[in-house]
Amino acid sequence: MPTYFYIAVKPEEGCIRCRKGFELRRPMTRPPLTECPLCKKPVEKIIQPVNTPRFTKPLSVSDARSAGFTILEKRSDGSYEKL
Repeated sequence: MPTYFYIAVKPEEGCIRCRKGFELRRPMTRPPLTECPLCKKPVEKIIQPVNTPRFTKPLSVSDARSAGFTILEKRSDGSYEKL
């Protein structure tokens, strides 16, 4: 189930929970919330950035092997050989 982030449309009118924003796990088939579950004031769904890992260096052959990848090297005749 995905996690959605909601925040009050008018923060000055909302409760502490919706004023600061809250996360809620909901099935994708259900419609988005339109009001705070506690104070019933209008809320909106906010798109959050996705956290992806960043690699500072390319993976070495030993790193790739330890991760379970098969290492192939291209030969001059166009074929690949397993290292």
